[in-house]
Amino acid sequence: MTITSSILLTSGGGGTGGTITGPRNKIEVYTGTLPSTCEYTANDWNTWGSTTFTWTKPATMKADVPLIVHVWGPGGNAGSNNRGEGGGGGGYAYKKIPVASLNSTETITIGVPHWSTKTSRGSASSFGSHCSANAGNDGANASTPTSNPNSTGENSNPQQNVNNGYGQGGIGVGGDINRRGGQGGYSHSANPSSGSGGAGGSAPRPISGIYEGTEGADGKMGGSGYTSYYGAAGASITFPGCNGPNHFHSCGGSGTAGFGIASRWNSDYRTKGGQGGAGLFGAGGRGYSVVGWSSNDNLRPGGQAAKSGHGGAIWDPNGITLGGGGGGGGGATRASSGQCCAAAGNGGPGAGGGSYNVYDDSTNTYGGVAGNGGVLGGGGAGGQYVGTPSTGCAGGAGASGWDAEPYGSRGQSCGGFGLVVLQYAVE
Repeated sequence: MTITSSILLTSGGGGTGGTITGPRNKIEVYTGTLPSTCEYTANDWNTWGSTTFTWTKPATMKADVPLIVHVWGPGGNAGSNNRGEGGGGGGYAYKKIPVASLNSTETITIGVPHWSTKTSRGSASSFGSHCSANAGNDGANASTPTSNPNSTGENSNPQQNVNNGYGQGGIGVGGDINRRGGQGGYSHSANPSSGSGGAGGSAPRPISGIYEGTEGADGKMGGSGYTSYYGAAGASITFPGCNGPNHFHSCGGSGTAGFGIASRWNSDYRTKGGQGGAGLFGAGGRGYSVVGWSSNDNLRPGGQAAKSGHGGAIWDPNGITLGGGGGGGGGATRASSGQCCAAAGNGGPGAGGGSYNVYDDSTNTYGGVAGNGGVLGGGGAGGQYVGTPSTGCAGGAGASGWDAEPYGSRGQSCGGFGLVVLQYAVE
């Protein structure tokens, strides 16, 4: 789509106004789409392929204002049933291209996560032959993404020896500035009785808007599941995901202005999810809580559901600013004759999804689901059998500790599609 003025997207809990001053007056945003009949089965996923668009250079394009292109690769799928690590965030390339160097038409390719895998990586995104960005690794893929480490200017790949290299982020190639996606979080085990899930890594933040004039930063690492039944929270573009104190209490996803947190009460039956981290434009989502039960252990509906992060984003021809808060943590608890649960909250733009943890559960998780990451944010994670949904463009997926591979019936666990943004000036 082509936008001729600033887009301001906000939700409850905070906002902003105005536009960003600068020489450009056009912005175009491209991402992929699923087949209209996709039901997240193996056969449907097999039809996935990179989405392509043809961009035509406007005849009225101002010759003295270079086009800016931002290219993000897709995020990695989560791993499970072998390695429960989160998926890596997609890589990022930023480039200013003189108008004279642009062809009359350029092919825009949107990378997609690899269909129905947990041990691979998706296809790359690109803008013509000018620059590209590789996909993040799936959570159970420890191979080093291509173009490491030269395109980022580093002497070595800093993620290769972390957690044995599983869930590494993709990298940008050919840009003026190339950055690395955040690595997926660690899982202590993947098994049906006590598995844990690592959360998704974030994609790098855009070099634009409030970040203009800086060299940007790599994506952040997803939170890690260090104990049985545990799920960690998704990373934001500015903060890594939260790990939390134990498996009884979930943690909120990180926001664009602060870490997500976890909360632990004295009585472990009184489960409480952590708050999502603050966003630049709004608050983080509140965590789920269960606060009481009767003497015969019948649980009372005495709590609150988890909430998604507040805040929004500015997509402007002269700047991109993502300001979402992190999703609140969800979870479940049980007593001898009762149980209750609540899904985790989703992250706002640039923020991570909340985790889903379960009190003392070795047999089931009551159908719970972790939170989505917002655009560029990492998805939340959960223990075994927890549903781990897709995340926003270029973000890594959060994992389940068991049986939530990339199929709809077992949790999508799917990385976000790639993203390409153009900013330029016309007469």
